[in-house]
Amino acid sequence: MQIRQLRVQSFRGIAALDWTPSNPFCCLIGAGDSGKSSVLDAIEAALSSRWYSFSEPDFFGCDTSKSIVIEVTVGELSKPLKSDERFGLYIRGWTAAGALRDEPEDDDEPVLTVRLTVDATMEPVWEIICDRTTDTRTLSNRDRALFGLVRLAGEDARHLTWGQGSVLSRLTGDAKEAAAKLSEAYKIARASAKLDEIKALTDAATQAEGFAKGLGAYVQGAYGPGLELGRSGMSSGSIALHDGTVPLRLAGLGTRRLATLAIQKSAVTEGAIVLVDEIEHGLEPHRIIGAICQLTADQALAKSAGKPVGHVLLTTHSDVALGEVHAEGLRVVQTNAANRQMVINRPTTPDPLRALLRFTPRALFARRILVCEGNTELGLLLGLRENWPPRHDGKPIEQLGAAIADGNGGQACAIAAALSDLGYQVALYRDSDVPLTPDEILLLTTSKVKVIEYGWTLNTEQAVFLDAPDPYVQELLGHLRAEYGDDAVDDNLNNAIPDLTLADIRAPFASWELITALDGRQLRNVIAGVVHKKKWFKSQHAGRQLAPFVWKIAGASHHAPLTLCILNVEGWLYG
Repeated sequence: MQIRQLRVQSFRGIAALDWTPSNPFCCLIGAGDSGKSSVLDAIEAALSSRWYSFSEPDFFGCDTSKSIVIEVTVGELSKPLKSDERFGLYIRGWTAAGALRDEPEDDDEPVLTVRLTVDATMEPVWEIICDRTTDTRTLSNRDRALFGLVRLAGEDARHLTWGQGSVLSRLTGDAKEAAAKLSEAYKIARASAKLDEIKALTDAATQAEGFAKGLGAYVQGAYGPGLELGRSGMSSGSIALHDGTVPLRLAGLGTRRLATLAIQKSAVTEGAIVLVDEIEHGLEPHRIIGAICQLTADQALAKSAGKPVGHVLLTTHSDVALGEVHAEGLRVVQTNAANRQMVINRPTTPDPLRALLRFTPRALFARRILVCEGNTELGLLLGLRENWPPRHDGKPIEQLGAAIADGNGGQACAIAAALSDLGYQVALYRDSDVPLTPDEILLLTTSKVKVIEYGWTLNTEQAVFLDAPDPYVQELLGHLRAEYGDDAVDDNLNNAIPDLTLADIRAPFASWELITALDGRQLRNVIAGVVHKKKWFKSQHAGRQLAPFVWKIAGASHHAPLTLCILNVEGWLYG
């Protein structure tokens, strides 16, 4: 099953949402309180087999006069859902262009629309709807179970027991034997329970272990059924999954979550709809990566085998998780603060975002993003930002929702435009030695990306050296010699200024102009050219080391292009 369309009205912090996911794997990101979890909650409320109890806070603005309405249109339907005995009479059509129509045509995908309505009585009503008929079909919890929804939020230990409604009970099949054995076991105590003699239970436990390992859960011994006395009275819920002799509910949080997700997912035979809220919760980075890789690999395997792919929708605040997400699956949730109208944007040009997801994915969690053209500019700003908080009530840019991102050189314009199209406020910081092409100017203008540069066709090296007072040029030369060696720096400068000897080069910079035919600006330009040619500033590390010198130069040369550019960057980030 896959969600083709989600419509939400008056549910929690969402006044209205109309969203077409359009990808079988969607990672929802967005600012805090943007409503990411509420999107998953809405889907779960409509499609889960569980009964939901609603209260006043579930209504938008606690206003019960406006009913909660959640409509989920589901495609990739299983055969039971399409049968006339079930919902075949309510089939609608989903077009290749992503439109819904009540009278399906031959090329349309068959879909079903589930509507959940909750009014002031707080009584939820689940229905299958189709506008070509005035009749609706009320859905029972058994009906909704056919949609194959799996939800992992915090921790749901019920799926680690053979209790009512748990996935282990479904894997087991006939639960009567388990219940009878449990009743007997309470009479003869734990040591004589012999639950491992019930083949249905042990088979289910073995399956569960395989599923859990596949998703990255740690297994210390082997999974098997065990008795937990006194937890649930005389019910089958007292038979719980154990890892060796230890109940699995006592394992680490990450293992419990992964095992629960794996067991739930395994019980859906035809393409589960998997909802995962904050996948990183309780997991080390390598297990976050492993879990996402396994979920995507399962989908790829199903697709190659011609089987239902299912749908994975997850939220995250982890740059590790985001770094494993394909650009096509990225979705940015944005909610208008005034009216709480929600939109979920997807990349219209995903290719430029691949580099950003690989190098600086954390920037996508910000509200405004400054894209730096190259490593020099990126490292320079990462160093300069440490000087800004005292000038802004002690607040770093990150507290204001701003971030600095790597533009990966020639991709900077495309990355900045793609981010703007996703709804971010974006600026591009670049040097000016290579002018923007007409196509780049049009792209950035259309995408409303602010461009911040030095002007005067200056590269960063020239901007730094041309307006640096003599003492700061001397400090920069000392820094370069410490980094790359006296001989390397002095020999390259000597080759570029033939009328200076090595002894002259090693003398204080202030004396060079007295010896050579070049004036001070020309000497600075030559030094900048050597540094640029040797790429001595062309790394994040080098740019960051350069930052203290740039800060002093900017403070001493108030009207220099370098100073004006840096102040412009600071003003935009704190704007």
